[in-house]
Amino acid sequence: MKKTIIVLIALAVVLSTASCSVIINPTGTDTGDSDTGTVTDAVYPHSDMEIAPLDSIIATTENQQIPVSLFKYFFMDQYSSFVSNYYSYLSYYGLDLNVPLHDQDYLGSEEEGTWYGFFLERGKSAFEQYAKFAEMAIKEGMSLDEDDYKKINDNLDQIQKIADDYSMTFEEYMEEYMGEGMTRERMKAATELTQLGYKYYLKLYEGPVFTEEQIEETYKNSEGKYSLVDYYEACITALYDETDTEEQAEAAKADAKEKAGRMEQLLNEGKSFAEAYYTIYPDEAAEAETNESGETVSNKKTDDDFLYEGMEYTSEEKYGFLYKSDAREGQISIYYDTAGNAYVIRCVKTPYKNTEKTIDVRHILLNSTDYETEEKAYAQAQKLLEQINKATDPKAEFISLVEQYTSDSGSKSNGGLYEKVAPGYMVEEFNDWCFDPERKVGDTDIVKTDFGYHVMYFEGFGEELWHYNCETELRDAEFNTKAEDIYNSVVITYNEDLLDRIIK
Repeated sequence: MKKTIIVLIALAVVLSTASCSVIINPTGTDTGDSDTGTVTDAVYPHSDMEIAPLDSIIATTENQQIPVSLFKYFFMDQYSSFVSNYYSYLSYYGLDLNVPLHDQDYLGSEEEGTWYGFFLERGKSAFEQYAKFAEMAIKEGMSLDEDDYKKINDNLDQIQKIADDYSMTFEEYMEEYMGEGMTRERMKAATELTQLGYKYYLKLYEGPVFTEEQIEETYKNSEGKYSLVDYYEACITALYDETDTEEQAEAAKADAKEKAGRMEQLLNEGKSFAEAYYTIYPDEAAEAETNESGETVSNKKTDDDFLYEGMEYTSEEKYGFLYKSDAREGQISIYYDTAGNAYVIRCVKTPYKNTEKTIDVRHILLNSTDYETEEKAYAQAQKLLEQINKATDPKAEFISLVEQYTSDSGSKSNGGLYEKVAPGYMVEEFNDWCFDPERKVGDTDIVKTDFGYHVMYFEGFGEELWHYNCETELRDAEFNTKAEDIYNSVVITYNEDLLDRIIK
């Protein structure tokens, strides 16, 4: 996982078209009735506008001449993604697919503008991220290699496969997503730019090497941001509801505050956390229930029931004191929320390093789109898993199967590998399998997510999280400085007339 701050370079080298299930109408021509508006007899000034020729030069840098088709790749991705993601709500946003974008006011901000301007600015931003990095790559003599072109062609072949599934040519399928004229060659040129820009990004981001002293110093100055703490916590509730008067609500808040103060005093006098709590709430200590055997069992909690262990940094206002360099065991803080509830929090263990490790994992993704049904995708996953587990070298066997079977273009060219994965980075089911406490190197399995069935291979463990996060902070800071310098130094000159005529 790589973080980007100023420059939001995408991790994929080609825009995904597999998820675009909505057939869009980029030219604004009559498509009949739709959920997003009704075609009327209104005359729109831009209905007959001449679209910019795809091979005309729309932008130039010192070393690049960018045709309209390449820029359109970025414009149409912004447009198509928005339509696909918000199709059912387009009328709410005020976007009508039957009306030229130039002739529709964008109502999403106080600034005046059109929907065309909305998508143009976002298209330009995405384009410039890649174009400026690609410009630096050219200046420094970088170029695409055989592996880069393999990634590009694999992605184009994947688009062709999807088009075949719909009995369409490559150009017919891309017309639904990118508009008319986006041939394979034009798409290839666009993805060559993104791959070169991404390649330079990787050099810029991953290039610096930091010493252990720098990483330790970052941890020391992080004020617990990359630490874990243990603490006790109890909530003293302000007992009122919406039917109570303001005076009653204030009285309930004052009562909660008084109870919290008493509990703090009891803790300072040496009582355990549970003892202090039940001194405040003696009735709760007496509560009991009958178990399945008919025995009466007390509901009274022990200290462990109030204990939170290994907690990551969250709210500064509520928990910040726990993570400070001067935090001490036994320290107490009371936090009051907006409803007047009081949270008594006592430090049990001062900040310590998060030694959980990142992981490296391989997967082969099989989805129902490629296999017609979930059942067929799962059957194929079982077949591959069995083949891997029976192999003399399961890892080598796994890697050999990735290119032929995986639907994940992001890991297809590197044996399905994702490195330095931190907890919470992957989707829930994938994450839970990877970070199972019992996970061992060489484990294999099948995991189902919304993306399909994943044949898994656990590669191994990486850095401790405190170390990884501190190094990432250093890397981000250095990258941001360099990226900002690049953005200020690379000049892109646009043909404004063509820029205004990408689509109607």
